Amino acid sequence: MSLVVITDWLADTGAEQHVADLLPAVTEAALTEPGVLSFRVVRSLRDQGAFVVFAEYEDENALAAHRESAPYQRLVLAGITPHLIDRQAEAYALV
Repeated sequence: MSLVVITDWLADTGAEQHVADLLPAVTEAALTEPGVLSFRVVRSLRDQGAFVVFAEYEDENALAAHRESAPYQRLVLAGITPHLIDRQAEAYALV
């Protein structure tokens, strides 16, 4: 059964564009990983610092592999996370 993870990111004031600039590379890298079924990021029209990531993985092993990947470590953990003031993630199962 696939696993859907929805993550809300809120960029720090002044870091909104920095986060946005890294997201195409995050998406491109994620979509090349085995077990990643879909990966999309949207940005709020009202709050330019608010982003939502919708990712679907084959299973929990694919999610773990994604989080351990070099692009995730470099782009998300080192490049984006330090510029966030809030980050919330929730995992869901398809029904």
